Amino acid sequence: MSQKIILFLSFFLFLFSYHFAFANVEINEIMYDLKTGSDDGREWVEVFNNSDAPADLSILKFFEAETNHKLKWIQGDANIPAKGYALIVSDPIKFKIDWPNFSGIIFDSSFSLSNDGEILAIKNEDLLVDQYDYKSSSGGGGDGKSLQKINGSWREAIPTPGKENKISYIPLSLPETKPTLKKASDKIVRQDLTTITTIPSEEIAMAPENSSYSYLFIITLILLLSVGVRAVYFIRRRGVISKKGNDFEILDE
Repeated sequence: MSQKIILFLSFFLFLFSYHFAFANVEINEIMYDLKTGSDDGREWVEVFNNSDAPADLSILKFFEAETNHKLKWIQGDANIPAKGYALIVSDPIKFKIDWPNFSGIIFDSSFSLSNDGEILAIKNEDLLVDQYDYKSSSGGGGDGKSLQKINGSWREAIPTPGKENKISYIPLSLPETKPTLKKASDKIVRQDLTTITTIPSEEIAMAPENSSYSYLFIITLILLLSVGVRAVYFIRRRGVISKKGNDFEILDE
């Protein structure tokens, strides 16, 4: 009796561990709509083994378009290592053209991903291992990015096939600041915004007019001096200068 119980428990633990190993295979990244060229044969799905034991992906099925697709091992190891990655591609040759330096695990499968979105799943026979219902509104639609599971949330990011998903930040370069000269009516400013001098536009505009007035004033002054000199000369000829202390008196001849 005890032997039957031991055998039953052993068989139960085997089934449990077998199911547990595949229960941690997750859909991790989806490239469904490329930026340039046709998508035909160039789409791919990345899976992640989120467990501490290897997982044989070749005995699982890739569910897409209401169909369970077989997975054919092409490159690397059929067993995804613990915390490792594998790619399911629709055409290994086209994938290698797009990603010539990829050396990770590749499985081939017959599928064509919808650009609008659909349900994708990994199945063990009829048992659901993992699934995700992606939509184009989530991102990655023809902009050169893929849909990625990052910290439990799906978002678009630069593709990272066979590597950890992460958001890439592009640093912004600030434009070079150069000294600028403004109009004569404004202040001339250096780069550090320190005022050097101020040139009022009104003074510049009035300069020619002030010069005209100066010429007119000089001519008028010369005329007045001429008249004055002639008047004094006429008076001296017509009058007599009185003695000291006396008033000045004009006498007629």
